[in-house]
Amino acid sequence: MTWEGLRRLFSERSPAVLPVGAFEQHGPHLPLATDTIIAEALASELAKELPAVLLPPLPYGAPSRPRSGGGDLFPAPSLPLELLLGSVAAVARGALRSGCGSLIVLSWHWENASVLWDALQPLYDSQSEARALVIDNPADLLDGGDRDALFPEGFPGWESEHAGRLETALMSYLAPALVGAIERPASFTRRSFDVLPTPRDAAPANGVFFDPGDVDAEVGERCFRSISRSLLALVRNEVEG
Repeated sequence: MTWEGLRRLFSERSPAVLPVGAFEQHGPHLPLATDTIIAEALASELAKELPAVLLPPLPYGAPSRPRSGGGDLFPAPSLPLELLLGSVAAVARGALRSGCGSLIVLSWHWENASVLWDALQPLYDSQSEARALVIDNPADLLDGGDRDALFPEGFPGWESEHAGRLETALMSYLAPALVGAIERPASFTRRSFDVLPTPRDAAPANGVFFDPGDVDAEVGERCFRSISRSLLALVRNEVEG
């Protein structure tokens, strides 16, 4: 797309979609870029259906925490919170200057949520005609029936499902060549709080927090379509309603 094409679409009130990912361990069977791949795929589907301008993804996210990704037990390149906040704010500010009236920011990575809010809130105050939608946990949009089928033994909560069943299913559909041999979770002490310095038993040694089970690309496609349908409906209601 040229700059003229972008300006024309924004003048026609086309929204923009910004996927925000992360570079974080996802066990021995999923790539470090899992959160970026899923966020970009959902954003691409949303942009196609709205339609909207799909912006390039931000591939680095907030550092993970021990309870929801392993945190400092699995060092990987990431952005400090202040740099991520500044990056999201800078992209949003540029979108505003370009004439974008509606910016949809979509993230899959759990720890990005509060950063996105803090980055965007000062730019979109009550006096602004433009607005932003912050979608920080698209997994919540999975249809209840599909979720129950995915977790027949009971839903563990998304925070506990890191490198688990939904992410493995989605990646089996979106990027099957990047999915390796699946391992069950190693033993660890599940806590509802953080301890510093981080104890070695705060996360499973293999980085798998929940049993991925026997999911495949068919299950992944069904979950992807379910989340995408719900995402499209809620965004259309806000943007077009």
